[in-house]
Amino acid sequence: MNGNDIRDFGQPRADRDKLESPLEEIFVQGLEKYLCPSLEILSQYEVQTIAGKFRVDFVVELNGHKIGFECDGKNYHDAFRDEWRDGLILHTEEIDTIYRFKGKDVYWLLDDCIYIIYKNDPFIFNNRYEHFCSNLVSQATLEYFITDELRYRNHEDTLIGIDIKNEDDKVIGQLSLETIRRGKNTNGYWRRLVEIVVSNPNSSLDELIELYKQRKL
Repeated sequence: MNGNDIRDFGQPRADRDKLESPLEEIFVQGLEKYLCPSLEILSQYEVQTIAGKFRVDFVVELNGHKIGFECDGKNYHDAFRDEWRDGLILHTEEIDTIYRFKGKDVYWLLDDCIYIIYKNDPFIFNNRYEHFCSNLVSQATLEYFITDELRYRNHEDTLIGIDIKNEDDKVIGQLSLETIRRGKNTNGYWRRLVEIVVSNPNSSLDELIELYKQRKL
């Protein structure tokens, strides 16, 4: 047995009692079966920041490295506020990376979402996944990481157009897969937002966001 073979035994499990939506259940049930069994899945993980305490839907921890996952239902998330929030969490350096997946993509394109995680952070996956993952995802997603590899590594966002085909293999529509991956070592715009919070310690996050929208910051 070599050093990596341990990744093939067992399956980490998230605490189902802490899940807050069917969307979270779908996501973690799809992801956990592919993860390295020696990692831990933490549900509703709390992080204390300079602007208050925030919770991350899921955090996986392996050898001191923490990756967070957010499942964004359409009715509960503001993308602009989420960027401030992610920045503040990353600023603590308690979490290394945060992924954001839209609810529609978790429902319809979960395997493609998981593949995006794998392409960026393969070390959290078990050995089985790398052998059959290409059979699970769309051709568009596979091609994206071949033809646009340099581009995706230099940007926080991933946008892939995935064709919907009928039984005759005719394209009848398209789905857009949109994901965000922010890391504490990346130079995303979230750093500028954190600077604003640091420079205004007596203001609430809501106040700063409103002032920013009014072009006063």
